[in-house]
Amino acid sequence: MNQKSLQEEERFWFCIAGHFMELVVPRTFDWEGLLLSFKPFKSYASNGKVAMCSIRVVEQPIAIEQDSAKVLNEVSDVLGHWFCLKETEQNYIFDIEFIEKGNRYRMVSDKMFSTATAYIDRKDPVAGIVLSSFLMIAFAQSAVLHKTLLIHSSVIEKDRKGYAFLGKSGTGKSTHSSLWLRYIENTDLLNDDNPAIRIEENGNVYVYGTPWSGKTPCYKNRRAELKALVRLEQAPENHFIWKEGVDSLITLLPSCSSMRWNTLLYTGMCNILEEVIDKVKVGYLKCLPDKDAALVCYKEVQQV
Repeated sequence: MNQKSLQEEERFWFCIAGHFMELVVPRTFDWEGLLLSFKPFKSYASNGKVAMCSIRVVEQPIAIEQDSAKVLNEVSDVLGHWFCLKETEQNYIFDIEFIEKGNRYRMVSDKMFSTATAYIDRKDPVAGIVLSSFLMIAFAQSAVLHKTLLIHSSVIEKDRKGYAFLGKSGTGKSTHSSLWLRYIENTDLLNDDNPAIRIEENGNVYVYGTPWSGKTPCYKNRRAELKALVRLEQAPENHFIWKEGVDSLITLLPSCSSMRWNTLLYTGMCNILEEVIDKVKVGYLKCLPDKDAALVCYKEVQQV
């Protein structure tokens, strides 16, 4: 990139789960207006640390040689109206269409997600959603190499301890968290959709708030020691059991973000999970959306 192009760009840093992400945008690009949820995570410098991943925003569509790209996954109604993941020898290509017949956006990353380029039309009403989604993809994949997982769950914090509730979409994770907030004293919502779990250098496991919290505006730049992960299943009565060994791994795996096509990243995710279940209790709660479900769950996890 020439000197003129560098002068026309600005760099910003975000500290998420203790990791730095770098965002490089055109100087006139209003990232704060598009990424409101990222403001609590803004860092004025990377404190001399190398960014875990760097995403450059461009305002022109990114062209690639289509013949060299292999389609790995193509689905509808994931992230937006349409999503496609492709692979070349050097890169992954993510194409997203949030609105049917709307703009088609693209991010191209290296295989380890340390650097990526994303096309964003800032005038599009969904530009912020698109950019946030690209940043989430890049963070989730690059973080695996740093003992950190982005996990689909809702997290309650109580007495500086974190309790993560997992399950399929529509299972009632947010509902269960709201029951804790209503019926259990001194509780707070840390994140309601995509918190990060990190194994620290001393071996302790913490759960962090992130800029990605689904439909709930809960963007808290703080952490809590992770004490339990509980998968929820709708049932006609409330019943809690603890999982052990391989059953714990199977319980957590569907809620983790990683690319099974990338052996290094997928193996890294599984290694992190194995270490997490060795340190954090994993439970399974068949439940109703009622007060008793929260009390049954709390009675079990508070003993951990």
